[in-house]
Amino acid sequence: MPRGRAVCESIQWIVVCLSAAMSTDEISGYTDLSDRKVRDILAHFKKTGDVSVLKCERPTLHKSLRDEDIQVWFTPC
Repeated sequence: MPRGRAVCESIQWIVVCLSAAMSTDEISGYTDLSDRKVRDILAHFKKTGDVSVLKCERPTLHKSLRDEDIQVWFTPC
């Protein structure tokens, strides 16, 4: 598989299913994925229980605070 390309969800599920019977090296050979990519897919599956990556997991930029927000949080008691 070309470097830097996303792996479709169906291939990721195949990797998860094959992991019950094969090592990461064998899965890598059958799926034409790098050993590292196979380990990443399996680690993500063990962590979340799913192979899909939600877009909200990506870091977002901080929004600017308004004056009202600052007054609410920094009002002396």
